[in-house]
Amino acid sequence: MKRFTFILAFCASFALLNAQDRIMLIADPHVTPQSVIDAEPDFDSYMTKQRKMLDLSQPIWDALVDTALAYHPSLILIPGDLTRDGEPEAHAYVSASLLRLRQAGIPSLVIPGNHDLPNTVDWESLYPVEGESVARDAASKSYAVNPLRGLTVIGIDGSNGTAGTGVISPSTMRFVLSQADEAREKGHTVIAMAHWQILEHFDQQSTLEPACRFKSADAIRDSLMAHGVHLVLTGHFHVNGITTFRDTTALSKDSLVEITTGAPITFPCPYRWLTLSPDRASISVTTDYLTALPSIADLYSYSRDWMAEHTENLIPSLALKAWGKVDSMWDSKIVPNLKALGFDDILINLIKKTLPQTNEERIAITKRNIGTPAINLYLFHSEANESDYPQKAQALAEDVYTGMQNMVKEALGLYAIAFGETFAGMAVLMAQEPVQSLVEDRTLRKSRFSDLTDDLHLTLSINTPQLPDALESLNPNPSGASIKYLHNGQLIIRRNNGKTYNAQGIQLK
Repeated sequence: MKRFTFILAFCASFALLNAQDRIMLIADPHVTPQSVIDAEPDFDSYMTKQRKMLDLSQPIWDALVDTALAYHPSLILIPGDLTRDGEPEAHAYVSASLLRLRQAGIPSLVIPGNHDLPNTVDWESLYPVEGESVARDAASKSYAVNPLRGLTVIGIDGSNGTAGTGVISPSTMRFVLSQADEAREKGHTVIAMAHWQILEHFDQQSTLEPACRFKSADAIRDSLMAHGVHLVLTGHFHVNGITTFRDTTALSKDSLVEITTGAPITFPCPYRWLTLSPDRASISVTTDYLTALPSIADLYSYSRDWMAEHTENLIPSLALKAWGKVDSMWDSKIVPNLKALGFDDILINLIKKTLPQTNEERIAITKRNIGTPAINLYLFHSEANESDYPQKAQALAEDVYTGMQNMVKEALGLYAIAFGETFAGMAVLMAQEPVQSLVEDRTLRKSRFSDLTDDLHLTLSINTPQLPDALESLNPNPSGASIKYLHNGQLIIRRNNGKTYNAQGIQLK
C-alpha cells in the first residue's frame, strides 16, 4: 500500500512538473458599463471622435470573461486601462467579473493604466494580488507575486510617478529591481507587466507618439536587463506588436522582448494566449480574436469599418506633428540643403511663406492628400501581419509617399513648377524611416540589430537573452499546436494535423 501511495505521489509530482500553464493576456478593455453610457446625454456625440468602440466595451468584456470560463487559463494578466476614465461603476463591474473568475479557479493580476486615473476607488480591495510571496511597493501600486510554480510576475505601476503618468519613481524602480533579483535567486522566471511601452515598436515612435512609452524608457529597459528581466508585457498603444531590443555593446549581449497587446475594443479585437513551458524556460505566444458578439455576427468587418471611419480623427494630430517637424528642421537641415542646391536666402524665405502657416491650413492640406493613404496604412498595421503581405505593404507605403509629394506641390503653389520635385523628394525622405519601419515590421532598420520579431505568433526563451543566433534557431510553433491568424479579413485556424479551418470549423482547401 505504501508503495502504491508513493507511486501515486511520484506520478502526481511528475505531472505537476511537466504541466504547461496557459495565461490569457488582455490589454486595454476600457470597460464602460451601459449604466455609465445611459447617464451621459452627450455620449453619442462623444463617440463620433472615438476610435475605441466604447459602446461595445461591456459586451466585449463579457465575451472575454466567457472565453476565460470556457478555456480555464491558469492565470489572466491585464496590463492597464481596465476602464474608460476610472469611473467607480466601471471598476466595480470589472472587479465583479474578476471575482467571478477567481471563484471559478482562474486568478488574475492587473496593473493600472492612464485611463484608470484619477481613480477614487480602493484599488487593492477591488484588485487583490493573490499568490505566494506577495510583495508590495509602498510608493505605488507595483507588486511582485508568485502566481504559478516557478514564475514571478512583477507589476510595474507608472500611474503615480513624481512627474505624472508614464513615470516610474526612483523608489518604485528600486523595488522592481530588488524583486527581480530575489526572484532570480529563487530560480524563478520573471515576467514584468506595465501599461506604458518600454521599447519602440517602429522607428521614430518616440517622436510621433511620445506618450506611448515610459519617460526614461531607455534607462528602464537597461535596468531591467541588468537584473535578469528579459520579457515585459504592455498595452496602451492598442495595436499588437512584439519587438526585441538587443544591446549593441559587445560586452553586454543582453536583450529585452516586449509583447504589446492590442485592445479588444479596437480593430481587429485581439487578445493573446501565453503558454509557459514546464521548465519555465520558454513561452509560446499566440494571438486570438473576438469574431462575434450576440448583437454583431461579424465583429471583424464591423470593427474594421468603425476604425476606417473614425481613424480620420488621427489625421489632425499627425498633421501637426509632421508640420512641426518641418518647423524644427527648417533652419538646421532644410535651409542648409537648399543652399547646397543653390537657393539664396530671399528665395528660401519666399518659399517658407508659401507653405501653410496655420494649424487649420496644415490639417486641411494633409487630409486632402494623405488622409486616405494614412488610414489604409493604419488599418493594415493594426492587423500586425505586415511581413505576410510584403507587396501590399510596400504599395501602401508608396501611396503615402505619393500623397506627400502631391501635398508639397500643392503647398508650394506657383513655386511647384520649379522646385516641387526637390521639396517633394525631401518630404518623402523625412517620412521614409517611420513608414518603412511600419510596412517592413522592422525596428532599428539601419542597425545590424534590426528586429523582425513576429507580432502574432512565436516561441521565445525568457530566461536568457534573445541574441540573433538564438532567435533564428527557434521554431515558431514547435509543439504543433493549433494556431489562429487573420488572412484577408478571415480568421484561419491551423490544426496540428496540418489542415486549416475557418472560424465556423469548416475545412478550407
